[in-house]
Amino acid sequence: MSYMLTKLLPLFVYPLGLSILLCIFALLLSVFGRKKISAAAILLAITLLWSASTPKAADSILATLERRYPPRSVQDMPSADAIVILGGVTRGRVPGTGISDLDGGVDRLIHGARLFQAGKAPLMVLTGGNAEGYQPESEDMAAILQIMGVPKKTMLLESKSRNTYQNGLNTVPLLKQRHITTVLLVTSAYHMRRASAIFEGMGITVIPAATDYQIVDRYASFLDWLPQAEALNTTTRGIKEYIGWWVYSLRTLLN
Repeated sequence: MSYMLTKLLPLFVYPLGLSILLCIFALLLSVFGRKKISAAAILLAITLLWSASTPKAADSILATLERRYPPRSVQDMPSADAIVILGGVTRGRVPGTGISDLDGGVDRLIHGARLFQAGKAPLMVLTGGNAEGYQPESEDMAAILQIMGVPKKTMLLESKSRNTYQNGLNTVPLLKQRHITTVLLVTSAYHMRRASAIFEGMGITVIPAATDYQIVDRYASFLDWLPQAEALNTTTRGIKEYIGWWVYSLRTLLN
């Protein structure tokens, strides 16, 4: 399946895309005089979108992923042959500046830099590509890490992957060429289950170094039950992870 299809097909099972499909279905039913079923479809779409857009639902979904990997201090982390940092930390270059705009996943770079500076591994492996004609994310990550004081000579870049499975597929051969068998894998806590399974399935011993936790201590109020755009994005992120896990599990069974 092409990269573009893997990105487009899941849109129809995410809350926003599914709600839009239900509304289109309701409109067609209305045209053919099926008023009651049409109304039910619209009600279902509203209920789905409202529920998925609440901070309460978003936190509940991501909590099921993050609780598998509770936070650990840098000092408590064991040493490894290398630190592997997965992409997803930049949005792209700001036009006319040559500067990369950082995304929410920038915690991955910060955590990776702290692990390196604590002497947990002598090599940092940065994995992340980009669309043709654009600078690979791994190069942007390397530039940011240099600002943080990490020497360029201690970095190994993988610049072709566009998703998590490709991260493993393209990075593991580079590791094995250097006889690297154990890595500190740095990615967001909600993403760690799938990412670590991919690398372990390809013969690498993974020490999870989770970061970028989405569930944080905050004041609870009735607003947690009201729809918010940011919460919808968080819910979608959690659903995406579960879909990615199921797809990888199915791929493993078929192979």
